[in-house]
Amino acid sequence: MATFLQFITGGLFFGGMYTLIALGIVTIYKSTRVFNLSQGWMVTLGAFMLVTLVKWFGPVPGVIAGLVFGALLGLAVDRLLMRPLIGQPLIAAFLLTIMLAYIFEGINILVWGSFSYEMPLKLPGQPIRLGEVVLGHSLLWGIGVAVLAFAAFSLFYWRTLMGRVMRATAEDHQTAQSLGLPVKGVFSLSWMLAGMLSIIGGLFLGVVSGVNMLMYQSLLGAIAVVLLGGLDSIAGAIVGGMILGLIQSLVTGYLSPSLADVIPYIVLLGILIIKPYGLFGLVRIERL
Repeated sequence: MATFLQFITGGLFFGGMYTLIALGIVTIYKSTRVFNLSQGWMVTLGAFMLVTLVKWFGPVPGVIAGLVFGALLGLAVDRLLMRPLIGQPLIAAFLLTIMLAYIFEGINILVWGSFSYEMPLKLPGQPIRLGEVVLGHSLLWGIGVAVLAFAAFSLFYWRTLMGRVMRATAEDHQTAQSLGLPVKGVFSLSWMLAGMLSIIGGLFLGVVSGVNMLMYQSLLGAIAVVLLGGLDSIAGAIVGGMILGLIQSLVTGYLSPSLADVIPYIVLLGILIIKPYGLFGLVRIERL
């Protein structure tokens, strides 16, 4: 029983990391209708950058500098690469995000090489022991931050003026622009938020498992999380992330670690067949 609960807590942590990455993908998609396949590589780049910034400036200033870097990275991607594609078919922007993934990977290799790094940052707190189950404080931090990010984004989208503007922009770009809404500013803000989320995800993954070039491989499951929960659903990001994290952890513990790498794609295939709009996705019907 203790082993089972240990797998559950580990699954919740990785579910929380999936949630942070999926939130970045959903944030961009809700505003721009662009599916950002490079989010996992952005997290890897963010983790490497945090290693350097924390060494330079110290823990708290380094994390703040990292968040600024993430926001500027997202802004640069939107202004330099995505904005020229406004009005073009969405497939062009989709393919550009694939190119971005290779660009981020190339930057990582060029600047930091193929070495593994330890995140020079320790999260405050102590492990909690519940009977025979030990809950690492880093795991609790990861789960807590994922839940907090979900709550913050939900409040932002539904309770703030800018959140309503972003939702209106997502419905129809041309109509939103004709009403005077800052469509281009919404696009930039979406990418900036996704960049900051990539820094947060890289921080917690780096603390738990170290920083290396192969981090993105464990983050590809976030694509399945987004489709499982629903492309435009904030709630779907956390529910889908937790479901997939738990499944992967249990499969790793009771079956095979190599099989766990395949689970996200099995879930992805099943959800596309059974419920293509996801658990919480908005079903759109176009009448001809």
